[in-house]
Amino acid sequence: MTASAEISQLVVGYDDTPVLGPVNFKLHPGVTALLGRNGSGKTTLMRTLCGIIPALEGRCRVLGSSVEDGAPVRSKVGYLGHESALATALTVEQNLSFWSDIAKSYPEATVIASDDLVEHFDLSALLTQKVKKLSRGQRQRVDLARLAMTDPRFVVLDEPLSGLDPVYAAQTRDLLRTWGETRTVLYSTHSVPEALEVARNYLTISGFGLVELGAGGTPVTEAAILSALEATK
Repeated sequence: MTASAEISQLVVGYDDTPVLGPVNFKLHPGVTALLGRNGSGKTTLMRTLCGIIPALEGRCRVLGSSVEDGAPVRSKVGYLGHESALATALTVEQNLSFWSDIAKSYPEATVIASDDLVEHFDLSALLTQKVKKLSRGQRQRVDLARLAMTDPRFVVLDEPLSGLDPVYAAQTRDLLRTWGETRTVLYSTHSVPEALEVARNYLTISGFGLVELGAGGTPVTEAAILSALEATK
């Protein structure tokens, strides 16, 4: 199976200060969970894979393109970070329109119609509401619609279930599994039971390195994940 992402001797960090690496791994279609302790470098790694921040060292290719400058792969990558990408002073409809215009500026981008996204993510009742008035779960649905707008083949989500009520959390888990059937999904979480429920492959940050679990369909247990997380910097 062709890898969606190939990472070689990658070192990530900020202001020339390494946070993680060097690491080597590949990502394939399906759902991969990224687990690590607070401050271990999960968010930094994910932002580097999306071309949002540059790598300090090493090589990173996503969907066949280098992410050194980010441009070639941005229209094929969907990223959901800790902070919402939505403008809180605008309505849901205005946000979707804004991001649609941005998406259409990408070369060779596939842009899904806002009407289709509204129906899929059940946003019709929210269109005229300002984002700052939305609940955590409602805002998450709009952000996921924004992410899905370019039909990304590589989806990166940083703790997408954090703060969601049980209903929205269950709906998001179902969405991750559905996406994992046709594309590559990397998502971070602090919950080992959640990761075991949703993912089939696991990257655990241990010290400055990564431990890969689940490759080749090998069963993974909670004890195995916790053992891999034991090392500290």
